[in-house]
Amino acid sequence: MTMEDGNVKKPLRQTTNKAKDIFNTYLKHEGGKSIPISSQEEEIQDKEIQKGDKVLNPEEKQAVEQELHKPEQSEIKQLQEEIQILKTTIEQLEKEKKELQEQLLRRVAEFENFRKRTQKEKEDLVKYGNEKLLFSFLEILDDIGNAVQAAKQNSDFNSLLTGLELIWNKARKLFEQAGVVEIENSVGKPFDVELHDALMTVPSELPEGYVVQELQKGYKYFDKVLRHTKVITSSGPTGGDGESK
Repeated sequence: MTMEDGNVKKPLRQTTNKAKDIFNTYLKHEGGKSIPISSQEEEIQDKEIQKGDKVLNPEEKQAVEQELHKPEQSEIKQLQEEIQILKTTIEQLEKEKKELQEQLLRRVAEFENFRKRTQKEKEDLVKYGNEKLLFSFLEILDDIGNAVQAAKQNSDFNSLLTGLELIWNKARKLFEQAGVVEIENSVGKPFDVELHDALMTVPSELPEGYVVQELQKGYKYFDKVLRHTKVITSSGPTGGDGESK
């Protein structure tokens, strides 16, 4: 197909899809409907657009361009909103992260202070744990000192003995208040390895393995043996030849 343009025949070509789309968009913008056109009309429109001929006035062209870019603008706006939401979320997370880090540092510092304080209290407990008991024994020390001075000035043995008995009873009472008590007398009773410490064995009228004599008192600290009683045990009765029966 050909057409005349200034008495010069030029070959017609098929219109491009772009020109057709622009034309149909224009018709849609004007409230009309896309109508079919002949191949010759399409080619004429395509040539006019390619030559730069103004088929649409500026207002119409702007309206067409706005219509064409509406989907892109909507997507851009949506992406911008999503980006803003992400920025806000990141800022919030950064803020929470900073707060958690500060809380962690405070907890670590508090724990370290607690550990140091507990360690010092433990050391003080070991160091000064017997302070009250030792303070009580200062009275015993004073009484012994007074007894020594009295013995130097007075030769009355009975008075000195009475004073020593008072001091001894006072000291024993202080020990009992602290939880230290004597292990009961074990003479004539079977030897108990949990309570006694046998230093020697002698023949006696008591059965073998019984306690004959206590050499040193034993003591308990509550339920724990603080010091075993040192004893002499029996090897059993002896015969006329001096040997045990």
